[in-house]
Amino acid sequence: MEEIGEVRDAEEDNYQESRRFLGDSVTLLEHLTGLYKLMGEIIGRCAPGPTDEIVSAMQFLLGCRYQLTRGALCVLRGHPADSFYFTRKAIELCAFAARVKAHPHLAMVWLHAGRDEPSWQKYLDKFRPGKLLRRDERVLGELRARYGACCKVVHPSLYSMAWHLRAGRSDGQFTEKFSYFVPEGDARPALVSTFTFLVGTHFLIIRVFEQILGDLIVASGPTWGVRRNCVEAKLGVHEARWKDVAAGGGD
Repeated sequence: MEEIGEVRDAEEDNYQESRRFLGDSVTLLEHLTGLYKLMGEIIGRCAPGPTDEIVSAMQFLLGCRYQLTRGALCVLRGHPADSFYFTRKAIELCAFAARVKAHPHLAMVWLHAGRDEPSWQKYLDKFRPGKLLRRDERVLGELRARYGACCKVVHPSLYSMAWHLRAGRSDGQFTEKFSYFVPEGDARPALVSTFTFLVGTHFLIIRVFEQILGDLIVASGPTWGVRRNCVEAKLGVHEARWKDVAAGGGD
């Protein structure tokens, strides 16, 4: 079998084993997806219709939901380092949504960025990194720290290669191997630590969108608060369950 086929089959084996090992903790993914979906429904019920910044928030919200699914698949398939690409993108989308909420005219700057080069340059200026993830905003400040952790793994640094590279010396010769998957001894701590990081980050992202939607969330009634509190409680239980394994301890 060609190499790509071998990797594909190994990914499916990893996926099934990861789900078995994590057990009901995997349901956190569906709970988070459910919150994203509920937020979309709340926006859809706007009357007479959402403003430009709320429409933009919906677009960014859908993008974050996509990043959750893609990041989770990477983790479960045995590529924990790769999941950080998608988690970082989700944080960026969330930060864009918060910036547009604070400065509603930027919704059109973002939307029209592809018109011509001046529009693109204006977009780059208005959404440059220094204007996102402000330290003085509580939840965004927490996401800023997580964004930094993602960047360590996304950039071609030691952090991005550590789970893949193995070096040694045999018969007087230096050997080096790059593995597609995390070595067996590190696999479960890597799976658990990355999975809990992923779901914890997306819960923070959802809290930011909760602030962005503000009055819409309040007007939607008690359903949102009940659902969000339920997910928060379950997240705390599962994070506590896996704390020792994530730190490299026993099963």
